[in-house]
Parts: sequence; C-alpha cells; structure tokens
Amino acid sequence: MNFPEYEGQGDGDGCGVVDHHPDGTAVRCAKAGAWHIAWEHEGPDEIRTSFVCDGHMETVRAAHPYLDRHPAGPDCTHPHARWTDSRIGPWCRVPDAP
Repeated sequence: MNFPEYEGQGDGDGCGVVDHHPDGTAVRCAKAGAWHIAWEHEGPDEIRTSFVCDGHMETVRAAHPYLDRHPAGPDCTHPHARWTDSRIGPWCRVPDAP
C-alpha cells in the first residue's frame, strides 16, 4: 500500500505527517490530529492507525488508501482503546473495567 510518510504519533494525538519541500527539507507536521485513520489490518485483532490534521486528511483522501476514519476523540489515545465499527460509523472505545 502507498502510505504518506509518517514518523509515528506526534505529541499526544498530533498529526506527524512529514512534508517534503522543494528545497529538500522535510518537516513533520505539528498540527493537532483531527482525524484517526485505520490504515490496514495487522493480524487478526490489530489495526495500524495514526492521526492526521484536517489539511493532511485531504491529501490522504486524494492519494492514499485506508480502511476507515473517524474524527479524533478522547478515547483514541487510550492504550487499551479498540477500533469499533457499527451501523452509525466507526469510533474508538475503551473496554469497560472488569
């Protein structure tokens, strides 16, 4: 698959997409992540995800394949959050405590 260059999760839920400029410099986007993207499955129960800002979401939509997306929410950065699909759309959900 063709993914945008991404240096992992930025600060918290920051964008982190790397922009390449004509002068040869590469700068990681420091904007807040507005979208949580599911890129691909990694095994039976895992999904490769990342955050992108509104501007980079337009680039992703135009040029990169992805499984799904949803607006970034408070549960998205929780270490035990799970990507949830439903008839009303996807979101991240933290499992209930035992």
